[in-house]
Amino acid sequence: MRTAFLATCLVATTLGAQTLTEQYIELMVTDTVPLRIKQLEYELTWSDPGADGVYAEDSDWEKYQREQTERVEKELTKLEKEIQAQGFNVRRASGAEDNFTLSAYDQPQAATLRIIAKDKAELARLVQLMRGRPGLNGNVVGWQFDTPADAAEQLISSLYRMAESRARSIATLAGRKLGKLLSAHEPVEKEMGLAEFFMMLEGKEQYDTPEAASVRARQRSMMFRFALMD
Repeated sequence: MRTAFLATCLVATTLGAQTLTEQYIELMVTDTVPLRIKQLEYELTWSDPGADGVYAEDSDWEKYQREQTERVEKELTKLEKEIQAQGFNVRRASGAEDNFTLSAYDQPQAATLRIIAKDKAELARLVQLMRGRPGLNGNVVGWQFDTPADAAEQLISSLYRMAESRARSIATLAGRKLGKLLSAHEPVEKEMGLAEFFMMLEGKEQYDTPEAASVRARQRSMMFRFALMD
């Protein structure tokens, strides 16, 4: 009778990333990790909207470049003071700051402004303040999630408790007792390992948007194998 029940469970539970045999039960559990944005880094660049068509072939190119650089510096200085007056943390940076690529054709990178916003609401206030200004471009270039010091322990403990509870229920239905934990590992076909997950929380991995990073990191899975006893 127990053998027939085990065979039925094996067919049903293997499809749900679970395996039940006479010796052990193995199952995969997934937990949802709450993530809160700690800060967003926004970059502003400015280019002279009236510069197109001004340069002539017989003009002094170096002089033209110096004039353009001076215009950019002047505009960024004004913007920096205005943004600081609004209570934002702002600093000067270079467009090459996050780029570690070398090329024989590298050109000097234009100066930019980097602004730190503590959340999306503060960032929305900045964007609304800057929106519609000629020559001004902006985009999110970095972010960090708030990570508790014991985040790794909390996550693994939560996954273990879920696995143990679920395995005990299945073992009881099979007329068995749940034994000790035999092994625990991440699924072989995983999108992101736990190490990569915590690197991402520290801002060491980049994605297209913080929302994309959050969605990808939110669900974590692990495989647990428990012994079965009579």
